[in-house]
Amino acid sequence: MQPFQYPLPNNATVAGIHSIPPPPPPASPIPHRPLLIGLHGGCYDSHYFDATPNHSASFLSTTLSVPFVSIDRPSYGGTSSILPIPEDSSFEEQTGHWLHHYILPKLWSEIGLPNQCTCIVLLCHSLGVMGGIVAAALHAQDKTKAYPLGGLIASGMGDTQSSFMKSTRLEFQLIDTEHVVFPVESKDTVMFKPGTATPDVLAQGERLNAVSPVAEVAGFADTWLPIWKEKWAARVVVPVMFCLVAEDPFFVATEEEVEGCAGAFKGSARVDASLVRGAPHCLELSLWSRGWYARCFGFALECAASFAGSG
Repeated sequence: MQPFQYPLPNNATVAGIHSIPPPPPPASPIPHRPLLIGLHGGCYDSHYFDATPNHSASFLSTTLSVPFVSIDRPSYGGTSSILPIPEDSSFEEQTGHWLHHYILPKLWSEIGLPNQCTCIVLLCHSLGVMGGIVAAALHAQDKTKAYPLGGLIASGMGDTQSSFMKSTRLEFQLIDTEHVVFPVESKDTVMFKPGTATPDVLAQGERLNAVSPVAEVAGFADTWLPIWKEKWAARVVVPVMFCLVAEDPFFVATEEEVEGCAGAFKGSARVDASLVRGAPHCLELSLWSRGWYARCFGFALECAASFAGSG
């Protein structure tokens, strides 16, 4: 994928990578073309969605002629920081605010419109799910919409912390008072159960690792988990594809948990929910990568068709 950087109207910057294939020929047009935007999880950056040639969203982006954008989320990589967080807010709420008011409108005007896209579909992983849900909720209530949102995909973010998380202290290294890094050896041991990722992906550990804001990685359990269903998910109206993995170290992942999380999207036009058995936390980096990406791009194409049909 190719790097990009855009100025935002709040004097900040959004950075990341993208795959923008040329439009299909007139003889075989795609009538409804989504712009798929990836929101990485904690301890990663935009390269999470472009780890290796065999574990990259660019493969299906090119194959299906669907533009894909992976941003560094606010306070990660080359995107400006949202710190400090106001006392009456949270990291995830500020992330969603930036996404809805600044980042997504910019990506739509710079990439979505010039490439004849129908709508935006968000592909969110782990801690990236929080800002994605907040942005979708804000979009639903915004009477003057600066971009068309057609769908939301969420994986790796559940509702109930696992016994492992409750009993284990993850050994982050302090970078400064506001930032930490998760050492690669410890990180990959947690993220991947043995046999769920190929050696070439694990060899990218250092390149994929990212400095993370303490306000997010240490704060979400108190600021997000108790309120996300009622305050944010219930306000989402676009179609949702929600997924948990059975081998997730961070959250309880059962059929009942999946059903409970999916049920939180009470206003959504459609909710697809699944539990992927055997898969590790990072689906996009695992043996399930291409199958998962195929589902995501397929869902996004369906969302674009539904969005066009509802207009």
